[in-house]
Amino acid sequence: MKIKKKQFIIILFLPMLIGLSDLSYACSLIKITKNGRTVVGNNEDQMNPNTRIWFEQGKNGKYGAMYVGFNNLYPQGGMNEVGLVFDGFTQSYKPLENSEGKIKISPSDLEKKIMQECSTVEEVKVLINKYNIDFWAGATMRYIDKSGKYLLVDGDDLIIGNDNYFVQTNKRTNETNQCWRYKKANEILNKGYTSDIQFTENVMRQIVMDERSVKTLYSTIYDLNNGKIYLYYFSDFESTLVFDLKEELKKENRILNIPELFPNNNQGEKYLNEYNKILGEIMSLGNNNDRSLSYNNLKKDIFNSFIDHYPFFYKIFHTAQYYLFEEIDYDRAILLLKLNIEIYPEYFKAYDDLGDAYMESKNYDLAIENYNKSIKLNPENIKTKRKIEIILEENKK
Repeated sequence: MKIKKKQFIIILFLPMLIGLSDLSYACSLIKITKNGRTVVGNNEDQMNPNTRIWFEQGKNGKYGAMYVGFNNLYPQGGMNEVGLVFDGFTQSYKPLENSEGKIKISPSDLEKKIMQECSTVEEVKVLINKYNIDFWAGATMRYIDKSGKYLLVDGDDLIIGNDNYFVQTNKRTNETNQCWRYKKANEILNKGYTSDIQFTENVMRQIVMDERSVKTLYSTIYDLNNGKIYLYYFSDFESTLVFDLKEELKKENRILNIPELFPNNNQGEKYLNEYNKILGEIMSLGNNNDRSLSYNNLKKDIFNSFIDHYPFFYKIFHTAQYYLFEEIDYDRAILLLKLNIEIYPEYFKAYDDLGDAYMESKNYDLAIENYNKSIKLNPENIKTKRKIEIILEENKK
């Protein structure tokens, strides 16, 4: 089969571009405006504990900004020096229809451009309207400025609002009744609210995630009018680091390792060490010349020790696959994903990832075969169905 790889890349990498997430991951955001003050709280719920906060100075009339995310440095959220905040949320797949003829740009470049050039949500809307945002077909985005106005980017819809408060999770507007975090936060806010940091901390504390396969890795509270960022680690709201953004931007551009900023959080340190130990074992797959030997040794080690003790283990394969894709080492990715399927034969995402690996290595027949296996296990997987359609459409050309 023949296919134009560049046309496929947007759909292929969508889950990775939103923080290596699949739809089981959760994030929560609240916005409160009262008495001329706007605060935004966010819980980052994921499994990769290698988290970062970084600062980028503005140059040539551009705004400087602070970002938070993971060790791939793809921004998950942030605030610029004029009080514009953003965050993204993985969602069910919703194809866009109004992208034809618009300027193509990568999602990370668009995020940076918005933060460098915009101070209000009206400006953000004008800017986004110029670009093809097909990469957000599986996400919603929220932008909030210090006036309290917000922009919701939901597929083709760019909606500006000015409610005094709102809650955003990984459910679209018509799905919020399925999310306990959305219900809990609204229950608190409906009884009354303030725009002080302590109240916001209390709300965020009550909607943290502490499940076997997903944790609240860090939390941020943004004080948009005063330019301050409050950072919390691993659901501990008693230990806080406060960053004055204007003061931070006077320093050189820098990247800080969030776990290292909280050395006394024993629970976070334990999780970080366990996760990186397993990820290192997986990434060792195929490092030597005898890849079958490496595969068999790793498989034995996994079956004997890892699976029962680390319930989040199957998702680490997805993280490792992402790193191998960045290294353009698709052969190792295929070995790794075959192992994932052998251990978790009912996990639809493993077949989807394996299809992606075959797609990148230009083995389109095996890509379709594995996409179909993924769909058989998860018939509602619209995004994977679309991947098959694109391969077949390109093959006709």
